Amino acid sequence: MGFFGRARESVSNDHTLLRAKRDGARVARALPSATGNYLLEKVPVIHWLPKYNPRWLLNDTLAGITVGVLLIPQGLAYAKIATIPGEYGLMSCWLPNFLYFIMGTSKDLSTGPTSLLGLLTAEIIRDVGSEGFTPQAISSAVAMSVGIYALIIGLLKLGFLLEFVSIPVLNGFISAVGIVIMLGQIPSLFGVKVGTGTATIIHDLFSQIPDFKGPTVGVGLGGIVLLVAMQKMGQRWGKKSKIIWLVALARSAIVLVLFTGISYGVNKNIDLENDDPVWELSKVKSNGIATPMMPPPSLVSKVFPRAIAPFLAGAIEHLAIAKGFARKNGYVIDPAQELVYLGATNFFNSFFSVMSVGGAMSRTAVNSDTGVKSPVYGLVAGGVVVLSIFFLSPALFWIPKATLAAIIVVAVWHVVSPPKVFYAYWKTSLVDFVASMLGFWVTLFVSTEIGIASAVGFQLVYQILYTAFSRVRRINSLSWKQPVYVDGASSVPPDAQVFKPHQSLIFFNAFSIKEQCFDIVQTYNSGTVVTLQAQKADRNWSVSGQRRVAQLRKRAEIVQEPFPIQIVVLDMAMVATIDTTGLVALKDFKVDLEKFGGPTTELRFVGIHDGVREKFERFGWDLYDEDRVSPEARSSIKGSLVYRSVTDAVSDRSGVQGPAEIMVVGNEKV
Repeated sequence: MGFFGRARESVSNDHTLLRAKRDGARVARALPSATGNYLLEKVPVIHWLPKYNPRWLLNDTLAGITVGVLLIPQGLAYAKIATIPGEYGLMSCWLPNFLYFIMGTSKDLSTGPTSLLGLLTAEIIRDVGSEGFTPQAISSAVAMSVGIYALIIGLLKLGFLLEFVSIPVLNGFISAVGIVIMLGQIPSLFGVKVGTGTATIIHDLFSQIPDFKGPTVGVGLGGIVLLVAMQKMGQRWGKKSKIIWLVALARSAIVLVLFTGISYGVNKNIDLENDDPVWELSKVKSNGIATPMMPPPSLVSKVFPRAIAPFLAGAIEHLAIAKGFARKNGYVIDPAQELVYLGATNFFNSFFSVMSVGGAMSRTAVNSDTGVKSPVYGLVAGGVVVLSIFFLSPALFWIPKATLAAIIVVAVWHVVSPPKVFYAYWKTSLVDFVASMLGFWVTLFVSTEIGIASAVGFQLVYQILYTAFSRVRRINSLSWKQPVYVDGASSVPPDAQVFKPHQSLIFFNAFSIKEQCFDIVQTYNSGTVVTLQAQKADRNWSVSGQRRVAQLRKRAEIVQEPFPIQIVVLDMAMVATIDTTGLVALKDFKVDLEKFGGPTTELRFVGIHDGVREKFERFGWDLYDEDRVSPEARSSIKGSLVYRSVTDAVSDRSGVQGPAEIMVVGNEKV
């Protein structure tokens, strides 16, 4: 056969080309219907609305009103955290509710501004604000960036990447964020000026105790006391009394209305242009929904890299809340679709000068408690917010900043995990504890971005190193004089070694596992007489290998020269995949074994999965099932034998030299 004939045959039988052709044809056939189904998945309302039960309308309306009323104080409060004017926090609340009706997959989840996203946005505003952009413009650019990230991850169904942020890291990070948010409310609660940074805020707080403003402290602490009292009332008597239950649910709105009324009565006769009010006012001026306008592209490109932290925090929080309430109430959400919604709502919401939005635990809990039945509630909640934007502007002006600070503190302190949570990490895993502490302390005293990045980076590096340097299990006794039993059938003879890797053999751990196996062989077994003599004849200047073997045997307390190695068995049952580097490492291991133990030393395999076996064969390493090869044909085989069990692999003595050839180096006798 000529060159072109061989090339044609090679191409026609090439595994990669055949697979590409097969998969390409399958994708082409499935593409039209898959595309239609994919697009329909993005608008879940099409699937559930035709099955909507009219009896649910009352529950959904009540839930929508409750959530809408709750969004007003929280939108204003979280805008304060984000350091943008309060009206833009309120502006952030209406569109997400309307879009969730169309795109949401949870009946309970309430989306809108959150304290966590507010703090992360504030950090970006603080860093970029000196370049001449308004806070609301920077906030909108962050929202658009978060939307782009979420759309990419959601549309491509890459949500598994978010799993790299572990629960200990998340708890440490969120606990620190909660403390940072509460510390940030100190100026509004006590009427003093403080610097930035946790340590500075704590120092300034105690140094300015004599300067606390009494009326401001009264309004702030009074709001906290009322909020906590109504919350405790609801927890204790809410199930017995519908009125108390409603009061507890609407506690933020009640406190806001109460102190806004008091503020108006106290400050209405003061000339605010020339005199200071009794306490600082929010001075929210809502003039309706802003004209849609895209954030400046130059600003978006500037904040885009920084928006990774708000995206990660918002997406993880959003999905965790959605999954938690889905489990609680017995239904299933679509995480990929939730990310698509999160991306779409932040992207389109950013045209209205807003802050980033996501799922909120407190509002979701309230929504669930009201007996919501479907995402229809979003239409009602969004409508309530729109009405407040157009008609509540005169009242919103008089809201005390201390009241918003009180609402923030009470809403946030439940996210701070108690010490027993971190003690449980300590008892369970030192790695989890260290990661949670990195997330907590670095976030608290450095920054949120560095905090979550350092904690996630620590865990990823640890897991990579753990896999790269994973220990291979040796299924032998510590001494060849005391063999163990394998599969309950026969003992591992002293001239054999059995290894069981617990990881896939890939580029970053393959040679480490290979070296471990060969070290054990050299420790508990010797080479053949021929090999020893060849080594003496060809000895070069380096004696490091001999010294290493001597050290290994000394550590294992082996005095006499052990049995020569004849058989090495690799149990591959836990090797899910192998790459080229792994195959090269095993090939080197086979060469080293034959060089050390002689050409008759066999490397045998057990439990190779079909996919792994195919890679062996495509690599050019022939594998033969032991029960299909006659004893006479074994001497001509250049590949390796595959056995049904470890017992079969170590008990097959075909071609194995007898014990008479064992040497004892201590007396230099064979």
